Amino acid sequence: RRIVSTIPRGETLTPAPVHQAQTTPTQETVPTTTPDPNDPAWVYPSEQQFYNAMKRKGYQPDAQSMHTVVSIHNAVNERTWSLVQKWEATLHDCPNPRLVRFLGRPDDRSPRALFNEYVLMKSPPFDRHDWVVDRGDGVERRYVIDFYDGNPQTGGFAGSAKSNKPVSMHLDVRPALDDPMAAVDRVRMGFREMLPGIFGELDELQKNNQSALGRKMTMLQPKAAASAAASDKAYADCTKTRS
Repeated sequence: RRIVSTIPRGETLTPAPVHQAQTTPTQETVPTTTPDPNDPAWVYPSEQQFYNAMKRKGYQPDAQSMHTVVSIHNAVNERTWSLVQKWEATLHDCPNPRLVRFLGRPDDRSPRALFNEYVLMKSPPFDRHDWVVDRGDGVERRYVIDFYDGNPQTGGFAGSAKSNKPVSMHLDVRPALDDPMAAVDRVRMGFREMLPGIFGELDELQKNNQSALGRKMTMLQPKAAASAAASDKAYADCTKTRS
C-alpha cells in the first residue's frame, strides 16, 4: 500500500518520479490525512516499489524488512519537511511552502559535509538530497539535506536490517547557497540557534505587538466608521444649506 504524505506538491515542469504518477487515493492508497484533490500531496512509494528501486540501484534488499525500511523512509521525509518548514516559517513568514521536486545525490558531497569529514574528522553522511521548494511566488529555492548515521559504529544505519539498534539519525537541513540571501538566512538561523532565549523573547514581543495592534485597529474601526458617517452628514447638510 502507499501512503499520502503531508508534504504539499508544488507545480513543476519536471516529470515526477514513476511512483508519483497517482496522487489521489485509491484502494491501495492509505492517506495519513484526507488529501484535497485540488491540492495534491506527494505520495510515498509502496514496499514493492521501494524494493524494486533498491534492486535497480544494485542493492540486495531483504523483502521481509521492507515494511520497516519504508516506514523509516517516510518518517525521515516527514521530519525533513518539518525542518524545511521551520526555516521558511521562521525567516520568511511562510508556514506552507510546497515541495516542487527532489533529487537524491548520495555520491555528491556538499561543501559542509566535506568540511565536517576532512577538517572536523566527523563521519560522512550516508545520503544527500536536494529539495526545491516554492513559497507561492513561483520562485524556486533549493535546500540541501545531509543524512548522518547516528550510530556509525554499527554495521548499517540504525534501524536497518544490519543493525539491532533503534533508529538514530541526524538531518542537516539548510538552504543551498544559490544566492546571497541564502547565506544571510544561514547566519540568521545560526544566531537563533545559538541564542534561542533572546530570539524567543523577541519573537514573543513581536507577536504581542502585532496582537495589540490588531486589537487597536479593531477598536478604531467603529470610531473611524462613525467619524466618516458624521463627516458625510456634515457635508450633506452644508450642501443643502448652500442650495
